[in-house]
Amino acid sequence: MPKHTLLSEPDLVDEPQQVQDYWGLVSRVAATQHPVIVRRGGADLAAVIPVEYLKLLRDLLAQQEAEQRAAQIDWAKMAQDSTPPQQWFEGEEPKPF
Repeated sequence: MPKHTLLSEPDLVDEPQQVQDYWGLVSRVAATQHPVIVRRGGADLAAVIPVEYLKLLRDLLAQQEAEQRAAQIDWAKMAQDSTPPQQWFEGEEPKPF
């Protein structure tokens, strides 16, 4: 069985007609870690992906949202308006900055 990577094209299958065929499809994806696109009438309908891919997708979407929100912040103004308290700079403990 070939080694699949995240960049491998997913397999295409026609929509299963029986419930047990769906379970076979899910088992196949879980065993091979290779995604499958389910098609109906020649059109893509849904993707069956390994859980690890879903975790990566969620992480990617969270990162994109964080970057979009960060881009909306005026960082120069934030640095002027939100200076750290002086007590952070006092004392003998190691400073992270």
